[in-house]
Amino acid sequence: MNNWDDLRFLVALSKTGTMTAAAKSLGTNTATVSRRIERLSETLGMPAFIKTGEGWRPSEAVASLIQLAQSFDGELQAALNSQAVNSESEPVTISVGSLPIVTSLVLFPGLTRHKPVLEGVQLTFSDRMFKEGLGDHDLVIQYARPGHGRIVARKVGSMSYRFYRFRDGDSGGDWAGLGEAHDDAPMMQAGLNAFGRPPRLRVDSLMALHRLMQMTRLPGPLPELLAEDDPDLVPLDPSIPPKVEECWLFYHESRRNDPGIRRAVDWVIRCFEDLPNQDRLRAAEA
Repeated sequence: MNNWDDLRFLVALSKTGTMTAAAKSLGTNTATVSRRIERLSETLGMPAFIKTGEGWRPSEAVASLIQLAQSFDGELQAALNSQAVNSESEPVTISVGSLPIVTSLVLFPGLTRHKPVLEGVQLTFSDRMFKEGLGDHDLVIQYARPGHGRIVARKVGSMSYRFYRFRDGDSGGDWAGLGEAHDDAPMMQAGLNAFGRPPRLRVDSLMALHRLMQMTRLPGPLPELLAEDDPDLVPLDPSIPPKVEECWLFYHESRRNDPGIRRAVDWVIRCFEDLPNQDRLRAAEA
């Protein structure tokens, strides 16, 4: 490879999976990304990426090259952040990808409560659902332990879910739930089993689902953290224990010594420590 700049295009496409998203992250256009990847494929004598139903996947020809480039990129960013985070320069930016409900209920309250922890760090948040790996995020929070790879992972807390109904509600056998893509989730399975039919109404997020339930008085699955603030909601079946979801944080191993990452991780941990019933949830998981 004679042009080291091509590495940026390799890494961007491997992270995002689409030419459009890669172009956006690089500040260029889709045609340029496509042209660079084509040129690299010609140099290698085989396709650098393979098109799948889920986007562009790196071929074996460039897999090791991408790992090398990601490690270099992460170490470079860590070195730059080490100089910037304790200086008078602009704060370093850490991109956090998380489930919307975790961002809203867990992370946002900590922006004020634990502001000093983030000194020298600026966070950007984006929704991350049904994706694997880091993508174009510096830090990711998800349910369940992430798969193996060149990452640093740790469990940061738990969230519990129940199926709820309204005290004054009469569903007539109907319920509200999330979109079909969520049907394999335990709480959606609980609704399908309890009612013997799909939900009558669906939305894409739990915050929207709570609002929909309030308007229609239909039962549905919600995090305990959200439902306990609504006095009109009661568990559909109190004898059934809540479903507990482990929350895991991870980032690329090359950022292990990045002070911006370390501060962001410490902040996330404190946000989860603020949640009620964490000791009870840990005991339930044991």
